[in-house]
Amino acid sequence: MKNRLKYPLSLYVVWHPKFTEGKRIANNIYSIFCRDVNDPLSRGLGIPVYYRSDSSNKTPIAIDTKNATRNALVLLIDQHFFLDADFRAYTVELTKLVDNNTRIFPVSLYASAHEIGCGLTSLQFIRAYKGDFTVPANLDFSIKTLKSELLHDCARLLMNFQPTYEDKDENRIPSPVKLFLSHAKKDGLEITKRFKAFVDAELKLDVFFDTVDIADGYEFEKQIEGNIKDAALVVFHTDEYSSREWCRIEVLVAKRNNCSIVVVHDIKNGEKRAFPYLGNMPTITIKEDEKESFVEIVNLTLCQVLNNLFQHELLESFQKEFASAGVEFVSITTPPELFNYIYIHKKKDTAKGQLVILYPEPPLGAEELKLLNEIDKDIKFITPILLPTL
Repeated sequence: MKNRLKYPLSLYVVWHPKFTEGKRIANNIYSIFCRDVNDPLSRGLGIPVYYRSDSSNKTPIAIDTKNATRNALVLLIDQHFFLDADFRAYTVELTKLVDNNTRIFPVSLYASAHEIGCGLTSLQFIRAYKGDFTVPANLDFSIKTLKSELLHDCARLLMNFQPTYEDKDENRIPSPVKLFLSHAKKDGLEITKRFKAFVDAELKLDVFFDTVDIADGYEFEKQIEGNIKDAALVVFHTDEYSSREWCRIEVLVAKRNNCSIVVVHDIKNGEKRAFPYLGNMPTITIKEDEKESFVEIVNLTLCQVLNNLFQHELLESFQKEFASAGVEFVSITTPPELFNYIYIHKKKDTAKGQLVILYPEPPLGAEELKLLNEIDKDIKFITPILLPTL
């Protein structure tokens, strides 16, 4: 490579080695942001996650923020961290790294964690402590709280938004993540209303819900399209959804604009015809505990938003690094599908060399690639790991 390629974002997780639950929490963060720690070949976000806990030299090794464009430093502050003078001194040094591209996210895992000082006094802590960690439910609460908060905070960081603790109630900057709730009014309205009420009450996210958010006197179509383009689409896929023209339009507009999409399966009896363009995106179901399901839907959506932001910037970097005569790149942030040919063929008409479609790891299976190349055998579909073979 010509220059050392930087990842758009790296996470560093810091915890005290005597904090027994610290490794498990760190592994969960790794599984969320990088890939499943128990299945390293699985598809994941691919965001680098580094551990800082070894205290053989009294404090963990230093953090070099120059290895990535942006850095999130996650401090798991329990009682051992709080009382250890060396870890407190290490924390003071970490606060000196903070700038617009490096942020510290202190996590309260001890009743008095927010009193640690060490340059963290002005920061908003992620309050993930519920009590004795020997109680499994308390550790589960910490992990779930961390997941929701860090996904949103890292999305803000990648979108160059100020941290949430700088938001003022009287002049709050809108959330960088807007959820567009797509539903069929005949059988999806009530579940969507309950989901919106949950988000409004519990989370720091903005929501577009056409039942209440379309201004009187404005064109319905323009309002819908204008709000989907900068939002993540949450589809409540009920029995009637695919039969509704506007629901289908919302999905197609979102796919044309490379929006993050999550499908919530809520089919009760079945469909006369499934809408084919609801594929190639993550799905989730409503479980018996509806509130818990809502949390999981939001987390999955935030994962998709973060993936789109991270992969877009990363793939653009790879394009610049491997630019060469006779090759023209097109980056897509999801696994390629036949729908992508709408844009690909337009691009091919003006391409000045071989068209290469670059998409995130891992590579598609041979059967899907074969189908894509049946449309056009001259177009190459590859992931970054194969770039040196061009």
